[in-house]
Amino acid sequence: MADLALSPPALARIAAAERQALSYQQLLNIAAAVLLIATILFNPALAWVNAHVAPLSPGAVSGVQGLIVLGALFIGALQPLPLTFRWLAMTWTLVLTVFLTSAVRAYMEPKILGDILLIPAFILLGSRMDSLLLRRCFLAMQGLILLVGLWELASPTGFGATFRVLDYYVKTRGYQADAFWAGGDLFLSSARPGGRMLLDGLGLHRGSSLFLEPVSLGNWAIVGVIFTAALWRDLSQRARLFMILSTGLLLVICDGRLAMSVILLFGLYLPICAFIPDRWSVFYLPLLLLALVVGEALGVLDGPGDNFTGRLSVGLDALRSMDIVQLLGVRVERIRFDDAGWADFVQAQSLLIALGLWLTLALSNFGRDPGNRMAKHGIMLFLTLCLPISNSLLSIKTAAAMWALYGFCHARGRQAEKAAARP
Repeated sequence: MADLALSPPALARIAAAERQALSYQQLLNIAAAVLLIATILFNPALAWVNAHVAPLSPGAVSGVQGLIVLGALFIGALQPLPLTFRWLAMTWTLVLTVFLTSAVRAYMEPKILGDILLIPAFILLGSRMDSLLLRRCFLAMQGLILLVGLWELASPTGFGATFRVLDYYVKTRGYQADAFWAGGDLFLSSARPGGRMLLDGLGLHRGSSLFLEPVSLGNWAIVGVIFTAALWRDLSQRARLFMILSTGLLLVICDGRLAMSVILLFGLYLPICAFIPDRWSVFYLPLLLLALVVGEALGVLDGPGDNFTGRLSVGLDALRSMDIVQLLGVRVERIRFDDAGWADFVQAQSLLIALGLWLTLALSNFGRDPGNRMAKHGIMLFLTLCLPISNSLLSIKTAAAMWALYGFCHARGRQAEKAAARP
């Protein structure tokens, strides 16, 4: 029987099955890479269609984003159940909760479901990507974003004529045309009031590159720093140099003050995080909330204003202003909390989901690998610092790549622990 099992026909069948399985995995890897890159390309692509082919509706944009999220969820779920159970259970819980709160409101908002499914979908997608594939995706995206950003600064008129950002946001995002006070066809925050640019003497505007608005470009720069720290040992010297220099250029392009501050903090703190258990990141959010309350009592937060402490005051006030209906996520008409991301998230998803997600994400075990620990601390600290003042981090444009990195590092940590446990 052993001779028969090793006969040439049997060996040929085994080899054919292995080739088929390999080609299947390669196809899934290509699909995963395409979906991840699509998260930064679909908005400028739709903006171009809206500008030169046919006007688009908000539903068209939401539909494309929904297809990307569902595609990531499907491809990410094509792994052994022990690897996916945690995130599939999260997906099921989130879906049930959204349908429950929608039933109470007697109104279903598909965007709420899409925004929340983004998290487990791209964690699953990242968990199936190997280091080489993830590095190639990030480096390719970084290069594309840098090239388009430089083109935008060199030719803002050409960039505006290509994407007609103003018209795109008015038609698909519910903005009012008169809100775009900066002039031209770029996003409304392409200039700062009173010329408060970091490099004001150069006469540059705030660039946005493929994201079409500057804040997301700054968020991407922060995600790029976390990626570089997490995969530092896997990156070549040229890739490290490229990530460092290109991230610096992106900060100049977007004039990202908050992004620059967070990146400077990460430069000092993330190396220390290599030695701190990753689960300690669960304390970041409650400690920040406590610090805000104490800071307000001591007069450090001097009330709402167009600066960092002023926006923190806005975020704290937004949380305090929420009633029980908003905290449960069942208010029919939501209040705009663009400058208070945590309040916006709570009223869309409910306080229970917000707390449950925080605990699940912060307490997931990433192991002892320094890169994994830096990724976990960086992501959770980024959420902590940005959510009080903006909901831009919840956008697929930057959140997808961040959660894919989270999923990759979590899977890498589990694999390392399993390997260490083998006799």
